Amino acid sequence: PEPIGAGMCSRGVWQLRTLLLKYCDYGGSSQGVRDWISTQLAPFAKANPQIEIIASRQPGRHPHVKARYLADGDKSLSLKGLSWQQVSMRLQFLRDSRPVRLRKWDKPFRSTPSIQGEWQLGQQLAAEHRVIRVSGGGGGGS
Repeated sequence: PEPIGAGMCSRGVWQLRTLLLKYCDYGGSSQGVRDWISTQLAPFAKANPQIEIIASRQPGRHPHVKARYLADGDKSLSLKGLSWQQVSMRLQFLRDSRPVRLRKWDKPFRSTPSIQGEWQLGQQLAAEHRVIRVSGGGGGGS
């Protein structure tokens, strides 16, 4: 067994509750998910009895997985076009992680507009400009 206290649990409580796999029976993008279900689902379920695993057919749609966590909500990942090894890695990632909610900033980045004006992509200067270099009088040069 894996050590408790890694990223997959908090205070000894497993965070991942449910894995909902949705895939198509005949679509090429679901081949890796179908292979994973036929070969790896039983060993994964036996190794992780705390996780409820639901496999659902969704004809004509690309495969994806939705993970439901104890306190943090849901996390969805696409499984489109992945091999069964990559599907296994994605499910392992979901088991070992928790979704982190993004915080909204308390205030906007800039409350006052810039005195130089708003910058725009591809902005051109109105006229040709010269750069004048003024040598400093306080330096120790020759």
